[in-house]
Amino acid sequence: MDSVRLRSLMAGAFAACVSVSAFSVSAQAADAGKSKGFLVSWFHVAQYFDTQGRDCPKGINPGPEEYYKRELAAIGKTKAEIDDYLKNFLDLSKMSDTAPVVQMRGRVNGQPTDVYAHPDSVPDPHIFTVEGPYSFGFNLDGKEDTGNFIEPDTGEKGIDNQLYRVTNCINEIRPHSPTEYAPLPTSYWSVVQEVMPAMLIEISGIDDEQNDDNVTVAIYRAQERAQSDSNGGMLGGMSFHVDPNPRWHNIMRGKIVNGVVTTAPQNLNIATDPFVMPEHKFTQARLKLNIAENGNMKGRLGAYHNWYAYYWMYGVGTWGVEATNNIDLPGLYYALKKHADADPDPKTGENTSISLAYQIDAVPAFIIHDDQSTAGLAR
Repeated sequence: MDSVRLRSLMAGAFAACVSVSAFSVSAQAADAGKSKGFLVSWFHVAQYFDTQGRDCPKGINPGPEEYYKRELAAIGKTKAEIDDYLKNFLDLSKMSDTAPVVQMRGRVNGQPTDVYAHPDSVPDPHIFTVEGPYSFGFNLDGKEDTGNFIEPDTGEKGIDNQLYRVTNCINEIRPHSPTEYAPLPTSYWSVVQEVMPAMLIEISGIDDEQNDDNVTVAIYRAQERAQSDSNGGMLGGMSFHVDPNPRWHNIMRGKIVNGVVTTAPQNLNIATDPFVMPEHKFTQARLKLNIAENGNMKGRLGAYHNWYAYYWMYGVGTWGVEATNNIDLPGLYYALKKHADADPDPKTGENTSISLAYQIDAVPAFIIHDDQSTAGLAR
């Protein structure tokens, strides 16, 4: 067979593979079993939208017109001064005058203190948190008498998702309909999705796509960035090379039961972007993934995570986040600290981690292992 015809046949075979589904390519021969590759197109806190309004029976937390009135009164401002401030605090031309007033409302030893750097320098405002019975997530500790949530899809009890409890009565962090994601996380994700290296998921060693008691699920950081499609989502079918840095190699053992992929608990390090959080360090993490007929994937990650990182994700935005997104930042700090439910500090006994669930959406992608540090790693 001449070389031209051989190359033509090889190209045709490759095109046929591409038309079927995304896959992974290794620099060494793959072991038995198929592999499926995915580009993560959404990665944020999974939040249940209760159509009956049972999640926040006390209401949604008020905006800055309420909490600034309270905070300014606490530091001795008169009613006239407070009224004047509330008229002007969103005027960006006056920001150099208005922002420091609330930023320095903290008090340490009687001295003004940056409240965003030291949120405990003001009293706990006791923001409203979720009281409803339902939450997406996992029973992380295996106990039905902790967590106090019910999984709405399965009816499982003992769901641990305290991060949802803290955030889902904050207007800009909660979804506004069953089919939408929360406004502020959506805004954050739209900023970082084309800037940060892509997040990849690879499921390998698949012998039976419906039932397989031994598959491998890997979460990698890519060397390339994702691209948007014409609808603003992430473009599927793109090729990505795995970042060879072992810090971003998360290899999990799993199984497939009735088409659903689940994994055993383990710790994960996942990088996103400093605009959101430089690095997620999930402990006791596990996945539940569903692959649709069109090749897209939806699933959830359940884990524990350092709670202070979630305060700082918003707190680093200081006045700009607090004033324009209806987030009482010291209130968020205290609520996270109060509802943290894992990893007690050996000195203070206070929990340092909070339970959570993340929603994962993904589109098919081609994952290329072209370095010996990752070639065959997930096989």
